[in-house]
Amino acid sequence: MATLTYAGIGSRETPASVLADMTVMAGWLARTGWHLASGGATGADTAFASGAPADRRTVFLPWPRYNSCQGPDCRVLTPPQLSACMEIAAGLHPAWHRCSPGARKLHARNAAILLSATLDRPVDAVIAWTAGGRAEGGTGMGIRIAEARGIPVLNLGAMSPRAVCERLAAIRRAASGS
Repeated sequence: MATLTYAGIGSRETPASVLADMTVMAGWLARTGWHLASGGATGADTAFASGAPADRRTVFLPWPRYNSCQGPDCRVLTPPQLSACMEIAAGLHPAWHRCSPGARKLHARNAAILLSATLDRPVDAVIAWTAGGRAEGGTGMGIRIAEARGIPVLNLGAMSPRAVCERLAAIRRAASGS
């Protein structure tokens, strides 16, 4: 079974019931051969990471020990990686010039989550939560990157967990050629 990768992202305001669904989904996805890419933020990122074993996840960090994240699954972006990721984020942010250096690093980290630290291995799908399924806030950056690259976005703010899992199973079948 080939390993597929999904980005698990979402608003810090993700409702508790959706966070619980994300944790359950992450466990199921790990058992069915998926690898999680996430960013260590409070809320959705943490919920996904708590359901995926460390060997089935990669947590991209904008700086060392971001949100107290550490361990073999955590990857801090190198200065060249961060710079390349910032280029992508800057082109998709509506007000990049108003972002603080820290906010820019957080947005750049989203490019790594979606495309890998070297920007050459996009995820196979994005699972997100935003209010009403809208592309807004930091999660909106991840959604815009996915949309620009043709990566399917499955937003729990607009889809049921069951519908998301059905779409992921279809993506897995298509990837395996069956």
